[in-house]
Amino acid sequence: MNRPLSALLAALAAAAALRAPAQTPVVSATLKVQASPAQLDFVRGEPIRIDGKIANEGNAPLIVDDYGPYLDNPVKVYVREASGGRLLDPRRGAPASAVERLTVRPGETKDFSLDLRETYDLSRTGRYHAEVFVYRGPGEVAVSRKISFSIVEGVEIGSSVRALARDQRRPLRFALLCMDRNKRQELFLRVTDAAEPARVVAFVSLGSLVRIAEPSMGFGPDDTVTVVQQVARDRYARTRIDFSGDVPVIAERDDNLLSMESVQADINTRLLMSRIAEAEAAKKPKEERRGVFGRQTTRTEAKPEQKNYTGTLIGQPSAPAK
Repeated sequence: MNRPLSALLAALAAAAALRAPAQTPVVSATLKVQASPAQLDFVRGEPIRIDGKIANEGNAPLIVDDYGPYLDNPVKVYVREASGGRLLDPRRGAPASAVERLTVRPGETKDFSLDLRETYDLSRTGRYHAEVFVYRGPGEVAVSRKISFSIVEGVEIGSSVRALARDQRRPLRFALLCMDRNKRQELFLRVTDAAEPARVVAFVSLGSLVRIAEPSMGFGPDDTVTVVQQVARDRYARTRIDFSGDVPVIAERDDNLLSMESVQADINTRLLMSRIAEAEAAKKPKEERRGVFGRQTTRTEAKPEQKNYTGTLIGQPSAPAK
């Protein structure tokens, strides 16, 4: 691997301190792991997904499971703050393996995906570095390259504080957020504890957003929240989210709502652009409007005194001598 031996030993020692196998493992010659974040920037509260591949070039399968001898084959992710390099402590009750079950037979390459929120408290914005460790027993490990990602607050569009019907004593803050991602804007709904703003209670991704008209948020009597957002010039989406359970559920989604105001605005814009184009065409000379091959020229003779010469004025040529 292209890293100094001392840095690798330090990483392995840190892994051993965080519920990794007690024996310091050696770098595997047969296991290879690659990892990358699903996004470079995550909105605080949304799933922080890491995607990767594990290649098995050995003669024995790699089995990740939560029973028997396979407990020694965990997949672990170690996260550090980019500023200062502090290694984050895992959550209390975090799973022993970031990937619950996986079997990679000899010669195979398997994909995996994990959410860092299940292992770490990433409620603070900032930049982070992470590495994925794949163990084969207590004495062998494969390590990914270091990957980087950021957690950002997002741009708040609107918010409302209210309590759900099932828990009137606990006010929650519902905030609509947007963020530029993949050359488009996306909309999110983040719910936090009003008394503890850093504590994210729920997070819902609502898809693309066109900010000609600002999105709106309404509340129903049965712990439902309805968000209406513009997704195209003449099209809206309405999402009804059910918060009556422990996890929010999208109960209804309609992406094909039309607004007559938006349709009329689009018609007016197109008509205005057409009239501007016609006016510009009317200003052009007649021969230019007829095209290159339709141009006509008329020869005119100007009197010498009308010409603007920089040298000697030349008169009309004299008549030939008879």
